[in-house]
Amino acid sequence: MNRGMKNALEIKEFLKADIKNLNHPNLFPNMSKAIDRIIYSIRQNERILIYGDYDVDGLTSTALLFSILKEITSNIYYYIPNRFHEGYGLNKQAIHTAYKNKIKLIITVDCGISSIQEIKKAKEIGIDVIVTDHHIPQKNIPDAFAVINPKCDEQYPFKELAGVGVSFKVAQALYSKLKKDQNDLNHFFDYIALGSIADSVPLIGENRILIKYGMKILNQTKKEGLKALIRECGLNKGEISTKDVNYALVPRLNAAGRLDDPKLALELLLTESKSRAKHLAKKLSEINKNRRDIGVDILKEAKIQAQEQICEKNNRVLVVSAEHWNQGVIGIIASRLVEEYNRPTIVISNKDGMGKGSGRSTRNFHLYNAIEQCKEFLINYGGHKYAAGIGIDINKISEFKVKLNSIYQDFISEEDLLPELEIDTPILLSEINFSIIKDINALEPFGNGNPKPVFCSFKNTISHWRLVGGNNEHIKLKVVEKDKLFDGIGFKLAKIGKKVLSESKIVNLAFHIELNKWNGAENIQINVKDIKNTCLGGV
Repeated sequence: MNRGMKNALEIKEFLKADIKNLNHPNLFPNMSKAIDRIIYSIRQNERILIYGDYDVDGLTSTALLFSILKEITSNIYYYIPNRFHEGYGLNKQAIHTAYKNKIKLIITVDCGISSIQEIKKAKEIGIDVIVTDHHIPQKNIPDAFAVINPKCDEQYPFKELAGVGVSFKVAQALYSKLKKDQNDLNHFFDYIALGSIADSVPLIGENRILIKYGMKILNQTKKEGLKALIRECGLNKGEISTKDVNYALVPRLNAAGRLDDPKLALELLLTESKSRAKHLAKKLSEINKNRRDIGVDILKEAKIQAQEQICEKNNRVLVVSAEHWNQGVIGIIASRLVEEYNRPTIVISNKDGMGKGSGRSTRNFHLYNAIEQCKEFLINYGGHKYAAGIGIDINKISEFKVKLNSIYQDFISEEDLLPELEIDTPILLSEINFSIIKDINALEPFGNGNPKPVFCSFKNTISHWRLVGGNNEHIKLKVVEKDKLFDGIGFKLAKIGKKVLSESKIVNLAFHIELNKWNGAENIQINVKDIKNTCLGGV
C-alpha cells in the first residue's frame, strides 16, 4: 500500500495510532498565555463566550469547549452566527451584544484568524479575544490576546488539525494546568471524530489518532443527542464507519446551519434529555430532506452553466452564479460539480448586488492561494487548500473568473482534468478472503490523506450483470474466477459498465474489497470503481 511511509517505525506508528503519540498542547507558543487568561476569568467569575461557526467542525468545537468549561464555571455561554444574516466568523454586532451582556473573554473556535477589525473593536471596548482556528491566515494576524492556530505557529509540528482538534488541544492544556485527569477528556472524542471527518482534514498524523480513537467513542457514545441521531439515521451503535459519519450524521448536523438555525444542531450535541434529543434528531432529518430537495434544482441549473464554461477556450476553473440560489447549499453544489467535472469550482449566490461564494478544489490545486491572488476583486475571502469562501460584488464576477483561470493555466493541464483513480496493488480474485479484509480494516479510518485501498484485477469473467437503482444508475455484477463467485456493485457506473459489458464479458476491474452484511450473513463483496475492456491494456 502506498501511504507515504518510508520505514518500519513509521508503519508501526501508523497502524497503531497510539493516543500517547499526540503532540503536547504547549508546543503552541501562545497556549500557556491563553490558558492563564481562561483560568483568570474562571477565578474572577468573568463571563466567557465561546464563539463558533455554523458547520459541523465549528459546532463540535463549540460543544467540546463549552461542555468542558461548564464543568468548571457557570459563567460560560456560546454564540453561533446565522449564515444568512451574519455570515461567517466574528462580526461587530455580535461583539456589541457580548459587551452589553458583560462578556469579558471571547474564545473563537474554528474561526477568528481573519477577523482583524472585529477583534480590534473587541479590544477597544475591553473584551479580550483568544483565537483558536485552523484556517490559513491572511497577510496580517489579528491583535488578539492569544492566537492558537497550527498554520500560524511554526513550533507546532502538525499543521492539519481541524478546528475541533485545536479546541481539544486547548482542553488538554487546561486540564493539565488545573491538574485534572486527562482521561476525563476521553468521552469528548466523539465530537472530535465528527468535526474532523466533516471538515475533510487529512487522516494522517495526529488526525489519524484522534479520529481512530474518536470513532471508538462515537460507536459507544453516551450522549443522548448523538444516540438519537444515530437511531434517526438507521445506524447501529458499534458498526458506525467514517462513511456513515460523512453521508448520514454530518449532513443532518450541517443542514441546520444551511437552511435554518444552526443552534438546533448544537442543542442536539449538548442536550441531556432523551425526548428533546429525539425531537431534534427528527427535526434535523426533515431539514436535511428539504436541503436535498432544494439542492437538486440548483445542481441542474449549475450544471448547465458548467457545461457551457467547459466549452470555452482555456476555461479550467468553473465559476457559476445565479440570483436565487440558496446560500446554505452552494458548498454542496460546488462539491458535486468537482466530482462531476474534476475541476476547481466556485458557486456564487447573488443577492442585492452582492455575491456569496463557496469553492471546492481538486486534490492537486491550492484553491485558497489562487483566490488570494484575486483579492482585488473580492470583498472578503477565507479558507484553505480544498475549500474557500468569498464575498464579491456581482459586477466583478466575470473579471474574477478570468483572473482565476489565468492563474490556473500554469497549474492545470488537459490531462489534469481527466478523472484519476490511483491503484494500490493488483490482486487475483482467488486470493481474496476474510484475512485480507482484516488487514484492510487495520488501515482505517479512511478518508482524505488515507484513502481506502483500490485493487485491480485483469481478465475477469462477468457471469451476470444488471442495472439497479431508481434511475438504473448503478450496476450489479457476478464475477467468476476458478471456483470462486463474487458479488460486485458499481455505484453510478451503469453507463460505462453497460457499454463495456455489451462488448465483452471479459473485463479489467478496479475495486474496493468490502464485507457485506445482510440478514445476519456476512459475504465478501467487491465495490467496483471502474470497468475497462481488456483490449485497452490495463485498468
